Amino acid sequence: MARDGLLENRTNRIAVLITIPLSIVIAFILIRMAPAYALVAVLGVGVLIATFINTDFAIYTLIFSMLLSPEFGSRTTTGEGVTVRIDDIILAIIVFTWLAKTALYKELGIFKKTPLNKPISFYIFICFLSTGFGMMAGRVSILTGFFFVVKYIQFFFIYFMVVNHVRTKKQIDNFVIALLITFMIVVLISIAQIPTGRRLTAPFEGSGGEPNTLGGYLMLIVSINIGLLFIPGTLPKKSIRRALFGITMLSILPFLLTNSRTSWVSGIPVIISYIIFSKRRYIIIGFVIFLIIISPLVLPGTVTDRIKYTFTEQKGYARTLQEEIGGITLDTSSSERVRSWKRAFKELPQHPFLGFGVTGWQFLDAQFIRVLIETGFIGLGAFIYLLYSLIKSIWSIYKNAQILFFKALALGFFIATIAMITHSIGANTFIIIRIMEPFWLVCGLVLSI
Repeated sequence: MARDGLLENRTNRIAVLITIPLSIVIAFILIRMAPAYALVAVLGVGVLIATFINTDFAIYTLIFSMLLSPEFGSRTTTGEGVTVRIDDIILAIIVFTWLAKTALYKELGIFKKTPLNKPISFYIFICFLSTGFGMMAGRVSILTGFFFVVKYIQFFFIYFMVVNHVRTKKQIDNFVIALLITFMIVVLISIAQIPTGRRLTAPFEGSGGEPNTLGGYLMLIVSINIGLLFIPGTLPKKSIRRALFGITMLSILPFLLTNSRTSWVSGIPVIISYIIFSKRRYIIIGFVIFLIIISPLVLPGTVTDRIKYTFTEQKGYARTLQEEIGGITLDTSSSERVRSWKRAFKELPQHPFLGFGVTGWQFLDAQFIRVLIETGFIGLGAFIYLLYSLIKSIWSIYKNAQILFFKALALGFFIATIAMITHSIGANTFIIIRIMEPFWLVCGLVLSI
């Protein structure tokens, strides 16, 4: 008869042999640490153990920590400064544990074969190559360049961890529910900021928060929500449909009060796309027309002022800082963006193929131009190849999915991706942690279909 005692299993014996001495060492360390650090260490070890035992727990932890973890340090709008977030630490622990687990259980594999493996590998290789040349030439700080490229890699690790682990529809259902609960909490916290009179930012970002981040995140999830709501039969329970519709409508207020023009613009392709794809397009058209009619009466004053300011010609010295495009005068903030783009194109011929290296040029708030100046035409080609492969894969899943929920999720993410590409015209969307972590997690869910 087979023996099934605790220590009969080879893996369990190894775990016990490692855990006992490790626990003794940790105990001696903890009693000599400050209580706050000891608590963080205990939580870290707890996450490590729970992740090793249950990968679902790791993904749930990531979902809630992406937007709801505190941030320490400071950072300016020009990209200077250093910040550390609790979910950075959690993600590092999860990735380490996941790699250790795949090494122990080789049948799990590290990178499941997907349509994105090749474009991701190619893009990361070019980032390393261009940044390495930038370091050797002295254009790139070794520490800064290295950690920025590692940050890009961590997004893709989230994708691979999810796509490797998800095996059932129930898992996808539960992870999407967790995403929507997080979204609801973010919306409520954002609304609670309104009395401060400041532009709204993502939770726990502090005074240096970036409204663009919150606006991009809200548009990402709203795009997915609309897909779930407007494909008939996706959500059979009326109570769930009403709750999702309610929180989605409520999110419009904090979205507007970010006063992020880039985020507002990203909503345009979402509306157009759903008018094209949804069978309930007339409801969407009617709702949009209704909003346009009543907007002068209901839009907050800060929103209308922000729109007017964008195209208002200033006087005196401020007028000299304004740029004109097609006869339209832009505000000083938008004009500075345009000038930085012009400088980037002017200096690109110095390193046209591999660029200046990641972080090797000055701060630039526009994703595609930033990729171009940092990694050259080769890097931009790799980045576009990645986006093309992503869009093509999602579209294929949407067309071929037989389960309505999968079809709606794929359509929502397809349109969300278009929205993020639009958002990236005036922001570094594809390197913003609080947008890209949920983006690549959802991507893993969709590609696992």
